[in-house]
Amino acid sequence: MPKKMELGQLSELDQQTLLDVAANSIEIGLETRRIMEPDLSAYSEDLRHVQSSYVTLHVNEQLRGCIGSLDASDPLVTDVSHNACRAAFNNGRFAAVRQEEFPRLTIQITVLSPLKHLITRTFGDVIGHIQPGVDGVVLRLGDHSATFLPDVWETLQDPVEFFRHLRLKAGLDPDRWSPRIRVSTYTTQRFARLAPAEGHAELETDSCAQL
Repeated sequence: MPKKMELGQLSELDQQTLLDVAANSIEIGLETRRIMEPDLSAYSEDLRHVQSSYVTLHVNEQLRGCIGSLDASDPLVTDVSHNACRAAFNNGRFAAVRQEEFPRLTIQITVLSPLKHLITRTFGDVIGHIQPGVDGVVLRLGDHSATFLPDVWETLQDPVEFFRHLRLKAGLDPDRWSPRIRVSTYTTQRFARLAPAEGHAELETDSCAQL
């Protein structure tokens, strides 16, 4: 059983390998509509560790899919392969990626650290533990849950407004903080393969992360 690991910086080679895996998974999906299962023996130790990821797709700078997981259960290379295929073909918010879009597809991968569960009693305690611009945040209360990736700090820089929108996303009263709310944080490493036509274009903020 592969071990879970803390988030370390993946090498450039491992980053490129994951981007190739994601692209191959989508290409195979276009041909067969089947999810590619990577042969773990062909990949580095870091890519065989159990770790979670998000895969985000853009075409012509427009968001075309975003799927991921917060609770790691598969080796990272497997998680990326599955999420790439799901983002392309099984994302309820978007139509399936078409064959003619593939050459213009930008693939972005966000690798997540294990969740760090905060022990807090008040909203002030939560704010004191959060690193704006660095932490992704998960909020849970009963059957309600939501997350914002660290990218969201770019548009919601005020922690009070950040959590207000996160509560709204979770289906909770945005103006009321409950002491029963549970908060977890994580950090990320993000890298992308840009479509040739996009060069260094600004992509839509990767704020579509869902539990």
